[in-house]
Amino acid sequence: MSLPALLQETFSPEEVQFIVENQKIKIFPRITTNKRRNLSDSNNEGNDDMSRWKMLTMDGRALETMIVMKSTEVTLWLALLLKQQSKCNIIIPEWLTVRGLELMLQYEKRNVDRFSALPWDWLVVSEILFKQAADDFNDPIHELRNRIQDLKEIRQMKVLQGLKYLNESHLQLDNLGILEINELRPFIVTVMDKLRLIHASGQPDEEESDEYGEGNADDVGMGTMLNSDTNMSSSSVPPNGTML
Repeated sequence: MSLPALLQETFSPEEVQFIVENQKIKIFPRITTNKRRNLSDSNNEGNDDMSRWKMLTMDGRALETMIVMKSTEVTLWLALLLKQQSKCNIIIPEWLTVRGLELMLQYEKRNVDRFSALPWDWLVVSEILFKQAADDFNDPIHELRNRIQDLKEIRQMKVLQGLKYLNESHLQLDNLGILEINELRPFIVTVMDKLRLIHASGQPDEEESDEYGEGNADDVGMGTMLNSDTNMSSSSVPPNGTML
């Protein structure tokens, strides 16, 4: 299937979210799924407690060992699914707090040519958690959104300043997130393609000059040989230079 030109150079928002939702995040389960003995009934000593939840997934190792309010790590998409069913609380990452974002902002302001070491999926994760896990935040959402926006604007200005180092082969900007790269990629790819064309347009002239240079060298060599032949047959040439 042929894709539109835009999607050939970059990811769609849905593709970006799909990639990010496969990353791990910590949760506090509200249910217990680990196997345990029913001690209340000695006749059912070998049976599991009937209150235990059973869950089926592609990889059930984390789900089959969950204990109420004991932190465990699952993929983000699974955490969101459990959250929708009121079966867990999501543990907000340390960087996604007012204190954590303030530290990142201070670093961005102090270092005009460097980017803070935010996670590569910081913009996507923050937006997902703001929408689907707002009650798990300890800080006001509007304050977190303001700081996220400040970080985004500061980093965008640094990216624009870094474009002056762009050439036909690469552009190095460390610690950019996937969404930041995804937004820049179409423009960067177009510019680099133009730079490659400009760079390549100078190549034929150089090759042509090399060919001319090689031709001159052959002529000089041939001239030397002719002169040597003339010198070798100089006995048959009179002093006035007229051929006999």
